[in-house]
Amino acid sequence: MQLERLRNGLREVLKGNQFWRDRLVDVQGWDDFERLPLTGKGDLVSDQRINPPFGSNLTYALDRYVRMHQTSGSSGDQPLRWLDTQESWDWWLRIWSDHVYRAAGVTPMDRVFFAFSFGPFIGFWSAFGGAERVGALAISGGAMTTEQRIRSLRDLGATVLLSTPTYALRMALRAQELGLDLATSEIRVTIHAGEPGASIPGTRDAIEAAYAATSFDHTGMTELGPTGHSCAQRDGIHLIESEFIFEVLDERGRPAEAGELVGTNLGRWGMPLIRYRTGDQVVASREACSCGSPYLKLAGGIRGRVDDMLTVRGVNLYPSSSEFVIERRSVEQMDEVMVVVEEAPGLSVERLEADLRQALGVRLGCRVVPAGSLPRTDLKSRRIVQIP
Repeated sequence: MQLERLRNGLREVLKGNQFWRDRLVDVQGWDDFERLPLTGKGDLVSDQRINPPFGSNLTYALDRYVRMHQTSGSSGDQPLRWLDTQESWDWWLRIWSDHVYRAAGVTPMDRVFFAFSFGPFIGFWSAFGGAERVGALAISGGAMTTEQRIRSLRDLGATVLLSTPTYALRMALRAQELGLDLATSEIRVTIHAGEPGASIPGTRDAIEAAYAATSFDHTGMTELGPTGHSCAQRDGIHLIESEFIFEVLDERGRPAEAGELVGTNLGRWGMPLIRYRTGDQVVASREACSCGSPYLKLAGGIRGRVDDMLTVRGVNLYPSSSEFVIERRSVEQMDEVMVVVEEAPGLSVERLEADLRQALGVRLGCRVVPAGSLPRTDLKSRRIVQIP
């Protein structure tokens, strides 16, 4: 089924998509597929830089596309932009309604609260549309303070909460400060993405205790799609193999049980990805799951990264693309990062903060230190400095 969907989709892609016409040939069988080149985020960023603003990975004319979203982080001086046709957006929403929400037991009787900003990142938009498709009441928490979100979800009787795992804990802490107990709210299910916390037993247990609810994890990427979800057994992530082809490859690009996750989407033909390197380190398992899912499971969820990316409040940061030292610490259950830069003639902290905010889409603090005070090894390796 996967091979048939791939071949049917590629016929359309190879007619007019210049990005893939330069890279691919028709696929007759799995041997042909495995000879196709791997694609990385750097290839996409470079293509969009050369062919602004959307790159050459476009199967149709621009008037065919109905939505534009961009990555939650930055691997350079601009985010990665991605377009969807109405067909591919429907594909996103169907995966949410038929797979992610179904696994978490969300029904038309639920009231789903989205504790997100509703900026250009795709995740909460697709989750919101998916909840509408289920028939649930979808409630936006955009443009609200943490206190406003807490009071809103309680007042409106929300039964499902979507947020990053760290923000769920931050909301619980703030609720305690306000004298409110989220464990007595109507929330019965929490669904988390953007960070791996919901697949980490300690973090998941803390969320479940704070809300007296059952927590589920979800994985996905702006450019690839909604790739997986945890299940009732909650010991890993099931990859949605009816909508993707997944591979796990070792450092030499050979199939392996443990390695980097590589994905090919099978329903986003207006701007598809073929053999895309996600950068996620995983351990794959084909053991039967008690939930009954036949899909491949990532034991323990996403184990780490093959690069130096870190996720702060659902935003992906790439220190190796920066000329700064990045300090990272935890404050009231939420990650905080500070960019540390040495003094230099003409350096403006305000301008630097504004540039970073534009590039990353988030507010990021900067601290200037005297010239020559940064450890040379830190600056050379551009490593993350973990603050106790």
